[in-house]
Amino acid sequence: MNRTSIYMIAQVLCVAAMAACAAASPAGGVKKYTETFAAKNGEQFSFDMLLIDGGEFVMGSANDEPGRQDHEGPRHKVRVDSFYLCPTETTLELFLVYYEETNRAKVVHDKVVSGVKDVDAITGPTPVFGELTMGYPKTHPAMGMTWHNVQVFCKWLSKKTGKAYRLPTEAEWEYAARAGGADTFGAGNDPKRVGDWAWYDDNADGETHPVAAKKPNALGLYDMAGNVCEWVQDFYDAGAYKERGLDNPVLNPTGPAAGKVHVARGGYYNSTPADDLRCAARAFEEKWWRDGDPQIPKSMWWLPNMDIIGFRLARSVDVQATGNAAAGHAFAAGANGEYTFDTGVLRGKLRQGGKSRGLSAVVHAASGTRLDGSMGILSPYRIFTANKRYGTAAWNLPSESKLLDDGAIQITWKQAEDRAFELVAVYRLSGDSTVDLEAIVKAGDDLDDFEVFVASYFNQSFPTPSVYVGVNAGVEGGSRFMRAVKSAGVWQVFPRDEKVVKVIRDGRWLKPPNPVDWVTRPCMSAPIALRRSTKGGLTAILMAPANDCFAISMPYEGEGHYSVYLSLFGRDVKAGKTARARCRFVLADAPSDAEILGLYKRYIKEMTRGDVNSLVLRLESFRVPE
Repeated sequence: MNRTSIYMIAQVLCVAAMAACAAASPAGGVKKYTETFAAKNGEQFSFDMLLIDGGEFVMGSANDEPGRQDHEGPRHKVRVDSFYLCPTETTLELFLVYYEETNRAKVVHDKVVSGVKDVDAITGPTPVFGELTMGYPKTHPAMGMTWHNVQVFCKWLSKKTGKAYRLPTEAEWEYAARAGGADTFGAGNDPKRVGDWAWYDDNADGETHPVAAKKPNALGLYDMAGNVCEWVQDFYDAGAYKERGLDNPVLNPTGPAAGKVHVARGGYYNSTPADDLRCAARAFEEKWWRDGDPQIPKSMWWLPNMDIIGFRLARSVDVQATGNAAAGHAFAAGANGEYTFDTGVLRGKLRQGGKSRGLSAVVHAASGTRLDGSMGILSPYRIFTANKRYGTAAWNLPSESKLLDDGAIQITWKQAEDRAFELVAVYRLSGDSTVDLEAIVKAGDDLDDFEVFVASYFNQSFPTPSVYVGVNAGVEGGSRFMRAVKSAGVWQVFPRDEKVVKVIRDGRWLKPPNPVDWVTRPCMSAPIALRRSTKGGLTAILMAPANDCFAISMPYEGEGHYSVYLSLFGRDVKAGKTARARCRFVLADAPSDAEILGLYKRYIKEMTRGDVNSLVLRLESFRVPE
């Protein structure tokens, strides 16, 4: 059968399948919606999205599963939130609209001939080598693009539609492929039956086929196995699963924070079932994928002649594209100079009452638990230089705030007569349960041993504080979480090393009001502190890169402040220079120590891009308990 005949048959099958799916969908468009947008020439295009209800599953393959690879384990529980997924792989028809509107050769031509200065504000791909369709009809999956190219496509489509389209995560993809079951192939365990829903080596005749020409899985998703491999969002790491806890479900894992290549899932038209069509099978970009590219260096846009790789679209529920941020991960301006946030996991306010007291009125949505105490979470409090204190607290100093384009909030304390520096704090919602704070100081004069003391006050249901300390440095198992017990003193400090104790005791903490005489505890192995709740195991975790945080302080367990303090900077900043320090707040549901360390490792990789000091390396060499 020639490709023209396949194309005509596929059109009939696609229409019938879409009609059947629409009939099965409930009224109101909750379970399914059709996205429609206009190309520049006015032509209308559309595609469907299905709601995949969230839930829990076991990710990875069993040790005895035929074809299993080591990087598919260990098996572990994963919980994913509800999300939308396109029932088909993205077609050539849709991808060609993107290519025609954004490819760089056309953009340059438009600028020269038509005087267009801004073509959709998207820097699109360079011209493809050869013919983009590779001779296939437009109902076939788009193919041959790099992961980077797909990211730009999603940006273009989000701009077109006002909805934040993306790739599915590796966990979301496998969850959808399994369709609520635990079968090897998502619709059974018999490799002889995969031809019912997959194009593979026994039936594909060595080429791709129109999307939705085989049976869908139980969720209504087509071609999750075979036809073309599908890019997912995650970086590839052979040991990625080993960093996840095995006892408690991991919520919405996103893979390594950095890497060199990305994961692809699902197998393609020449795959064999045991090798690539299993739900747990993982592929990743290999050097031979770029062999057809004559460029040196290789193109960041195209994998020429690679008709084995494509993608399908995903979208988070109720997330709209708003500039560079999605609504769930962006602050919103409220009344009285306040800002509100609601990620679906956390909701609350920033600058409650117009004062910079960090995150206030913070509630864990699922349980209704109130997190913050008297003065908020991640609040810049005392500001010091050597033996000097600036005012009583940062929240009492005049400050200005603004909402940034990416949904973050910037708070600025301008330089004044009594303080020769400008201090800036930027708050970002980095995930459903994660808030990042970046502090930036611009020095007007030399600032010796500069410090911003960041305070986090928790609700009394979080009585138990701990810090990750190195009790016996260099001894396996010598690092552990140590509780701040009453017998050690009321106010306790865990320094980065013995050198910074001089800074802590240079006289700054004797300045009124409320002077403190800190009791020195063991040195940190890494800047990680936590407070555990008595309600359901919720755990508030505070962390920072070791270069940015030189001490963690807290009162003993059960003391009425229920606080954790991070001492940021701890270094000289010369006049005219700018310095930065960062920290993060994460709320986790009953995490194990190993899971907390895994969160910290990913944070360090993300924040430092590999520029870690010996303290962080000490953590990396620590053997995480099984």
